[in-house]
Amino acid sequence: MEPTDLILPEGTRLVHIGPPKTGTTTLQGAFHGGRDAIARQGVHYAGPTRQPMGAVLAVMGYPSPGTGEVPSIKKWRRLVGEIRHAGEQRVVLSSERLSHSRPEAIRTIVEDLGAGSVHIVATLRPLAKVIPSQWQQSVQTGLQVSYDEFLEEIFNDPDGRHGRAFWYRHRHDQLIARWAEVVGPHNVTVIALDDRDHGMVLRVFEQMLGLKEGTLVADGDRTNRSMTLPEVEVVRAFNEQFFAEGLGRPLHTKVMRFGATAHIKAREPAPDEPRIETPQWALDRAGQISMEMVDTIMASGIRVVGDPERLRPTLTSGLVDGRQPTFRIAPEVAGRAAMGVLLASGLARSTKGSTKDGDRYVPRPSVEPIALARISTIQMMAVLWRRIRAAVVIRTRRLLRRSG
Repeated sequence: MEPTDLILPEGTRLVHIGPPKTGTTTLQGAFHGGRDAIARQGVHYAGPTRQPMGAVLAVMGYPSPGTGEVPSIKKWRRLVGEIRHAGEQRVVLSSERLSHSRPEAIRTIVEDLGAGSVHIVATLRPLAKVIPSQWQQSVQTGLQVSYDEFLEEIFNDPDGRHGRAFWYRHRHDQLIARWAEVVGPHNVTVIALDDRDHGMVLRVFEQMLGLKEGTLVADGDRTNRSMTLPEVEVVRAFNEQFFAEGLGRPLHTKVMRFGATAHIKAREPAPDEPRIETPQWALDRAGQISMEMVDTIMASGIRVVGDPERLRPTLTSGLVDGRQPTFRIAPEVAGRAAMGVLLASGLARSTKGSTKDGDRYVPRPSVEPIALARISTIQMMAVLWRRIRAAVVIRTRRLLRRSG
């Protein structure tokens, strides 16, 4: 399509629903890092961070992985207020968590944002490529089953615990139909991603929003790369020990998801380090389901950007006799996992103050999230300044309203 065919009207609320493992982190990083550039072109990126997860979880009624509690609905209301204040600007709200939304939450989201101005966008990759990515991501958040067990569950027990959660997000035709039922098929765009062209999704969003080409730039965050099989197995072994001790998910989120895994993914894997391979029987099943999904989407009247045939490729497994390869876990991987847990705990950070240990005083460790350890002081100062400025503007407006 020509750029003029894709552009959305001014005042549109573009809601990007993911689903997970379809380039969402890259896209969100490009919008978050390019806030000033897109603002100068009349586009507002909603929320103060890469994605407004707390606000989205609040309206969906889902607990936060960091606290185990459902965030206050005030977070969602503040986000809605921010979006409404944007007026006739085009606004982007992006969160792959939205692919988890139940029908009642979808209706609330659309009504709160303005039913007549909401346009839904889904980014899709081939199912056969999503499956291994989703498994390794789920392991990072606490999953304990092996890849082969995961495949057996999602294909042979789709109504079981893991199968039901997977297909709710990744039966893409049904995901899109849930949103189209509320906003109408003419207000939904599906982007069929091309894995050979990683810049495609950024260019399509630029065209939909009327941005100059090159405005959105990928941030190149290495911690977003896929993990190798030995790396994932280290994390999975940790999960088994962690939950056997009866420890909670908020702690797991802190020390593993935002600690050890981030530190592991900062390394450069050896070229011959085994990757996650899907057996042929699962690739064949995924191919059959992909055929059904693409046919349903194409018959729905929804706008599709890109080549939909790329969503149903025939893939050949790299496994011999369908068996996962034997592998050796490099000491570096285990060492990085341990170091990531240490950094996430805060015990390796500054030593401000002291505490008494017996008859002597020892440094008191302070806790600093691993995410901050990867950000330069200048970057943190810039973020802090933007947040202070935004908070001052909001409070000033409230005072002015109260004073009449």
